[in-house]
Amino acid sequence: MLSQLLTKIWMEAEDHNRKNILSLLDRNPTAKVVDIGCGDGQVTIQYKGKIQCEEVVGVDGVKRRLHAARKNGVSKTIFANLEEKWPLKDKEFDVVISNQVIEHILNVDHFIKEIYRILKPGGYCVISTENLSSWHNIFALVAGFQDFSHTILKKRHVGNPMSINFGKKTHTWNPEGRGDGDDSAFPHIRILTYKSLIDVFKVFGFKFYGGKGSGYYPLFGFLSSYASRIDPYHSHFITVKMRKPAYFNK
Repeated sequence: MLSQLLTKIWMEAEDHNRKNILSLLDRNPTAKVVDIGCGDGQVTIQYKGKIQCEEVVGVDGVKRRLHAARKNGVSKTIFANLEEKWPLKDKEFDVVISNQVIEHILNVDHFIKEIYRILKPGGYCVISTENLSSWHNIFALVAGFQDFSHTILKKRHVGNPMSINFGKKTHTWNPEGRGDGDDSAFPHIRILTYKSLIDVFKVFGFKFYGGKGSGYYPLFGFLSSYASRIDPYHSHFITVKMRKPAYFNK
């Protein structure tokens, strides 16, 4: 019963987080948009619908996922190792979106600098990830367990018997229709807080234009939605909108 409840809360938080991302996207039919870490492209298509642009370019580091994205309607996909220079032009995009990717990145400095490089002056990015200072992570650490958000081993989840994945292979990718059934090669390396997610982008010249939280353990339903709205600092997922200045910025 507890496992089912936790799964329900997580799925609800994930759905709310996707809605938060969409709410931060502006309608702009002429915008050039890229989804970094597009996966199977199902959500990429939702981004396209909200912005009402001609296409959203899907970028991912797994070719089978890009194949799935094309099957799901993403017209242009690009393979890229996100730890290296991305095969995208300078100042090419008006909008960069990246959901649940930054926590997998070893070199966060490089990741942010690449977003800055490919954005046009005045363009913005919407970045979403898990929150290290969510209440369920805090409670786990106080109890002496590993926080829920980090991944330690590829072989199996360890360190937190309260986790719904405890003892299972580090594998969060649903193989059905999503192009790849093994996510163990991409563990969670760096989990940020709401404040630090904003600050790391500010360091590289971005300006904060808004943020939201979703999921608020152990609450669910209306209470979770309300609590995460007034206190994103302790929500499960965090999403921020950061803008590249329209003027030259070193």
